[in-house]
Amino acid sequence: MARTQKIKQYQVDHWKNTLEQMLEEGNFRQDGRPLSPAGIAERKQEIAMLRGLNTLRVGQIVDLDTVQPIEEHPKEG
Repeated sequence: MARTQKIKQYQVDHWKNTLEQMLEEGNFRQDGRPLSPAGIAERKQEIAMLRGLNTLRVGQIVDLDTVQPIEEHPKEG
């Protein structure tokens, strides 16, 4: 059985705010210093993950292992 969770409004708000902040900072740290190449790669990976999370909607049931939505009422047939 997959570990599941229903998406809450506070999670959606947090993901959206975090993504906006990361995009504003670009390749710089909060103190304004540039990130290292490894830091830039990590930042890009985090932004990609947050973009994926931002496709989720409040009330969706999500598999926590794959972070993919689960249909609540799978189609029969």
